[in-house]
Amino acid sequence: MMKLIFTFFICCFFVLSCSSSEEGNEYFNSINEELSPIRENPKKIKVLYERELQKYKKTGDNKFLLSSKYVEIVLSANERLKQIPMVYELLRLNDNKYEYLSISCNFNLASQFEKTSPEWSLKCINEAIKFNEETKKNYFLPHLYHFKGRLFYNAEKYDDALTYFNKALQVYNPQKELIYIASMHNNIGMCYDKKGKVEQAIRETYKGINLLKKKKDLNIAEKNFINYMKGGLAHYFLQKKDYKQAEELFLKKLEFSLNSKSYQMTVRTSKDLVDLYNNTREYSKIDAIIDTLNVIEPKVVKLENKIILHELTQEYYADKKDSEKFKVISKKLIALNDEKERLTQKEMKINYDIADNYIIKNANRENVIQKRKSQLLIVSVILLAITFVIVTLNLIKTKKKKEELINKEKVILEGQRKILEQDVQLQKEKIRNLHLNLNLKTETERTFLENLKQLKRSKNINPEEVLKDLQFKINNLLLIDKKNNDIINESSLENKFFMEKLSEQFPGLSTQELQLCVYFKLNLSAKEVSLLENFTVGSVRVYKTKIKSKIGLGKEEDLSEFLNKI
Repeated sequence: MMKLIFTFFICCFFVLSCSSSEEGNEYFNSINEELSPIRENPKKIKVLYERELQKYKKTGDNKFLLSSKYVEIVLSANERLKQIPMVYELLRLNDNKYEYLSISCNFNLASQFEKTSPEWSLKCINEAIKFNEETKKNYFLPHLYHFKGRLFYNAEKYDDALTYFNKALQVYNPQKELIYIASMHNNIGMCYDKKGKVEQAIRETYKGINLLKKKKDLNIAEKNFINYMKGGLAHYFLQKKDYKQAEELFLKKLEFSLNSKSYQMTVRTSKDLVDLYNNTREYSKIDAIIDTLNVIEPKVVKLENKIILHELTQEYYADKKDSEKFKVISKKLIALNDEKERLTQKEMKINYDIADNYIIKNANRENVIQKRKSQLLIVSVILLAITFVIVTLNLIKTKKKKEELINKEKVILEGQRKILEQDVQLQKEKIRNLHLNLNLKTETERTFLENLKQLKRSKNINPEEVLKDLQFKINNLLLIDKKNNDIINESSLENKFFMEKLSEQFPGLSTQELQLCVYFKLNLSAKEVSLLENFTVGSVRVYKTKIKSKIGLGKEEDLSEFLNKI
């Protein structure tokens, strides 16, 4: 019993734990849905952060502390070096209790380390995928497959990249995530390009472009991506030496970037056009590109784009032999590269320090957890041993009680068996006497009838003697009937019980048929029954056939044997 109770509590613990985890996952998912439309609005994110923090202060529920930390990370989205320690802190606080947070944090870290440490990035994304697949829900799953495909692509493992881009393609929702589906077609095209299959690359890219073009009211992100794919398409046409088509696509992309003030796209498209014109020796067309870059140079914010812009202008002024401008640009470029190097070194140091601290904390925590597990194991073993002893003693006690009960039942059954044997023997004796009496009655009746016939045929017989003889025989018949009735009446209660039980099982039987069943149970012949009930032998046989039909017996089945089983 204790073992069952112990097992029950363990099962309840796991069920409640799973239920709590799933409920928490859905809660964090709802927070993420609230964040999605306001990610570019720090004020609204701050309000959401304060709300979750107040919930924690009011209830003390750790779930709300985690949700507030989750929102705080989004609030610091543009401060990468500040964000990474916060992600590690959330991982530590969560301790893998809620899969949603483990997925999100590992995905965030994978994104942070994609360029500086691809191996660490792959480790984090694998962790995120493992947690997400265990939940049996999509959450971030298609994006995780997409990201892992990108890591393989950057590592030049194009077959692996294709596998994960296709997996993502299967999981994305066509109704809500059309831009990501288009992106997968574009990525698949990039893989085919690297594998030397340019025509397949072009087909896949057109699939992505056409998917988005079919949509009405494209948003700015979708328009940007269409032009981004057009740039990729232009590169494929360059490989086919279709320079006219490539130039047309690059110019459309450049025009769009300037109109939408997407200067990152402007810088990179300008580089593509400069490379194209150098290849086709149309150097005069480069002048307009450089003029455009000089105009937008103050508006370019990202360091990487600034470096690309200045490299283009430096090369241009070098070709033009404009030493003054070349020197100015070179100084700016040196300063930009120094800044990039400084930031990279700083970032790597912070990343490694954070990673080391996280690993050390995890190691310490794992030691504590291991000690607790050992203590729990010892307590569990002791509890199991105590439970085993108690169960064993209960089993021994139960076994003894069963043996005593079995012995008592044996004595009772033996006594009942002897009584039943005596009853059976008595019943057999009664039946035998009944048969003898019936035979005697039959013989007496036959002799009585013979005497009557003789009296009728003979005229010389003394009537007084004959009447005395007949009276004697009548008295014998009456005596036989009395004995038969006594035998039958002795079992009247038993017969009554038998008839009631038979009537319950077969309510279609009449009272007369039930009475006849008593005789049939005694295995009396039709002739013997006819003498007892003053029926003809034929009537008894008809009754017997009807009874067998009502109780569902076949012609060949024995009625007496069946009745004796009731």
